[in-house]
Amino acid sequence: MRFTIDTETDSYEDAIRAVRSAYGKPQPQPGGRPEVLAEDVVWKPPSRYDHPAWTEEMLRTWVKSLDTVQELDAVWRVCAEPGPPGVRGQVIAEYISPELTGKPALTTLGVVSRRMNTAARQVWARGTPFVIDEVKRTRTVDRSVAAILLDALAEHPLWPRLRHHSSPPALGS
Repeated sequence: MRFTIDTETDSYEDAIRAVRSAYGKPQPQPGGRPEVLAEDVVWKPPSRYDHPAWTEEMLRTWVKSLDTVQELDAVWRVCAEPGPPGVRGQVIAEYISPELTGKPALTTLGVVSRRMNTAARQVWARGTPFVIDEVKRTRTVDRSVAAILLDALAEHPLWPRLRHHSSPPALGS
């Protein structure tokens, strides 16, 4: 693949659009983040900072953009136990990399988490749709978010390769 960007006539935005298009990535809306109506908000991260809210469309697009089994396994594992107390990072790490334990598993989880955060930025979010408690080392997902993510997981082309693909993704009572 080859493309040319003329730095004298093409803007930075034109160049980024060309690169994203070449790699099949979703195109950002001109002028920045699309407007999110209050009635479309599914979840707003609790934070002292003004993190953007998530809509159902954003959640589904985010899951579609995840392209490794490890990323999807991490989403499944967090969504399997929605709400407090959350799932410990070590549990998630050893779930997505069963051949690893301890620090090597956590290192792999860090790499996977960075890829998931990058995918979230592509849908104009700041990070994954989970509450991450660094002190307790847990990830917690809201039940309404978990329901949407599990539904989107079942539609993902990599679903059959996930560790729990034989169980339909659904929230327990």
